[in-house]
Amino acid sequence: MGLDASARAHIERVLPVLLSRSTDEIARGIDAPGHTPFRDDILGLGCEGRFSAFYAPFDWINDEADVVIVGVTPGRRQAKDALLALRSAAVRGAPVEEAAAAAKSTASFAGMRDLGARLMDHFGLHQVFGLRSTADLFASAASRVHSTSVLRYPVLKDGSNFAGDRRIMSRPLMRRMIEENLVPELVQVRNAWIVPFGINALLVLEDLAARGLINGDRLLGGVLHPSGQQWNRYNVQLGITTGAAVQDVPGGADVLRRSDLLRDRVRQIVGLRPAA
Repeated sequence: MGLDASARAHIERVLPVLLSRSTDEIARGIDAPGHTPFRDDILGLGCEGRFSAFYAPFDWINDEADVVIVGVTPGRRQAKDALLALRSAAVRGAPVEEAAAAAKSTASFAGMRDLGARLMDHFGLHQVFGLRSTADLFASAASRVHSTSVLRYPVLKDGSNFAGDRRIMSRPLMRRMIEENLVPELVQVRNAWIVPFGINALLVLEDLAARGLINGDRLLGGVLHPSGQQWNRYNVQLGITTGAAVQDVPGGADVLRRSDLLRDRVRQIVGLRPAA
């Protein structure tokens, strides 16, 4: 478990900046619309067209995990939570490694965990992982999970949270972040089950699997992203909307198709296990 040299250098560079600012100043600097010197210059990692990236401490890797949950990119809420948690740990005198772990565990999928667990449990992923519920991955079984994103650091589109799209791998800024951060990160947990949240994360991981960069046999794709912003699609995935009504939901047929594929995959995995 821990940080590589590059991640440690990032955190050591950022910590004095965080400690020189109040928590309110940090929050305003991340949340403010438009350009802010704190987020876009001091923490800025680059721009490409309508997209910009900035640093937040999502570097810590749980290399002992047997489950990896993958989103698209941290949003501003998660970035703010991570930066404030890093600052708080440093104020307490925690070493860099411990502060980074605290930042990651505090912020990863903050605000999305309950819905994420509900969706994963619906498919029986808790059975694949040998858990009572996948909610345990965010509580008593947290030592078993590594949370990450295909774009490790927050990426904004026109200054707002970026939900991803099908062209992530075609943009140099994003492709570089994936190849320099995500691929080596997943190599460290090569035997873990990989659960992408949402189609955009899944497409990136399928691309990496097709190129032999990750193990596609460990990929469990099909779960919607639990951002809470697409309840018509969640209802399709959860079996609340059925039959002809699925066709009235934008993207509903594709959600149903991917859901059926994941359901069949889970049945296959669970069915192959010897009886207790």
